[in-house]
Parts: sequence; C-alpha cells; structure tokens
Amino acid sequence: MLMIASKIVFWLLAVSILSMYIGFLIGKVRYKKKPVSYEINPILRKPGNIYNKPFILGNPRPTGKDDLKEVEGIDRDMEIKLNALGIFHIEQIAKWSDKNIDWIEEYFSIDNRVIEEEWVEKAKVITKR
Repeated sequence: MLMIASKIVFWLLAVSILSMYIGFLIGKVRYKKKPVSYEINPILRKPGNIYNKPFILGNPRPTGKDDLKEVEGIDRDMEIKLNALGIFHIEQIAKWSDKNIDWIEEYFSIDNRVIEEEWVEKAKVITKR
C-alpha cells in the first residue's frame, strides 16, 4: 500500500512540475514585451530656481476652479497649461511676484507675455470685484 501511495505522489509531483513548465512556456510565447516609456514630471522639464515657482495647488478648491480666461491674454490653451501646473484660481495669478512671473515665462517659453499683457494687474482688478 505504501509503495502505491509513493508512486501516486511521485507522478502527481512530476505532472505538476511539467504543467507549470508548459504554462510558463505558453505565457512566454503569448506575452509580448511592450517598450517602457518614462515621462518626466512637467515641473522638472524646464530649468529654473524652484524657489521662484509660484504657489500651486494640487486640486482646485471645493467651489471649483476659476475661469482663467477672464484675465485678458490667457486663452483656452494657456488655461489648460496653467491648470496642469496647479494654477486654478485668478487669486493665485494676482499674487505672483516678479520672480514668479520670470519662472512662469521661462517654464512656458512665453517671453515677456505675462508682463506685456499685464496678467497680474488684471487678475488683481478681477479679485477686487
């Protein structure tokens, strides 16, 4: 009886090892390795002093984000870019310093656009309403 039981256990182990190996081979044939692409955090794409970066939020306030297009000079595309950066409210733009403006212009590669179009002054007027 012990001899029969040991043969059964041996063959069960042999079949299980064989089936695992066959499963491995099938999985290897079916699986096609996809190229891995790594995306750089957008905040790190452009050089610049991190301390000059304007105040950003992870999410808009519970009341919702502001329509940044109210500030003359900010179009739909720029609003999307600012939202992706973490600028959701006109109040954030109104609080920008000269160093923050330089950082934004360098980050988005928009030379003197913020100063020429007076985004900060217009945002201050809008927030005082």
